[in-house]
Amino acid sequence: MDVLRKELAAIYAAQNLNAETLDPDIVEQYRITTRQVTITDDDCRVITDASSDRCYIYSGRFAALFGLRGAKSGSPYETDVASSDEDEIYNLMHPEDLVDKRMLEYEFFRLADSRSSDSEKLKCKATCRIRMRANDGKYIYVDNSTQVLHNSPGGKIWLILCRYSLSADQHTDETGIRPVILDTATGTTHIVQLQAKRHRLLTGRERHILSLIRDGMPSKLIAAQLGISINTVNRHRQNILEKLSVGNSIEAVTAATAMKLL
Repeated sequence: MDVLRKELAAIYAAQNLNAETLDPDIVEQYRITTRQVTITDDDCRVITDASSDRCYIYSGRFAALFGLRGAKSGSPYETDVASSDEDEIYNLMHPEDLVDKRMLEYEFFRLADSRSSDSEKLKCKATCRIRMRANDGKYIYVDNSTQVLHNSPGGKIWLILCRYSLSADQHTDETGIRPVILDTATGTTHIVQLQAKRHRLLTGRERHILSLIRDGMPSKLIAAQLGISINTVNRHRQNILEKLSVGNSIEAVTAATAMKLL
């Protein structure tokens, strides 16, 4: 159910970091610093290395509270994942919030990537408040931020830092994830409007077909009702699966319902 995975991967790939010589000691130094700060702040931080498609996850008590794999109460948590996405954490997010967070990340990386200088890329930060499922099954509000940590020698996005910490505001409201892109040099904020963007994840035809699938209608009958070929229906079905990052139609219906796309 991780939408925009392909789009975000395309932004990483466009950095063409394989063409540059990158110093592994820089990655190690950031890992050491992040490990120390995370223990002090008792939150969760993820360094993403866009050149190696790998995440390094560090956490204090946050990991045990949310049941991250292998976490022990009272012990520092550390793991690395062969992926540019921290799926272990994403899987704990409320489905609707995950969609909005990914759309915010996409807008953030597009903006950061468009900035001409190294220093300007580092001045961007995306912030939001999301719901994450704790060990007891209840959702807890978590403050999240994403920023470019370090550029490559060629000025491309290389290391990314994502931070998760328990929100001091645990009150339920109707403001969604409160998506903001902040310029840390000027204090300028831009509130990102995500509702329309989420609605456009699927076309009107795709939502219609998915609603018919939800009602148990097979492709042959969908084609007859809509006056299109069965091949066209199947192509729409495949597009829906790819856009929602799911494996089958049942998962697609579940995901779209959770995302309020149906």
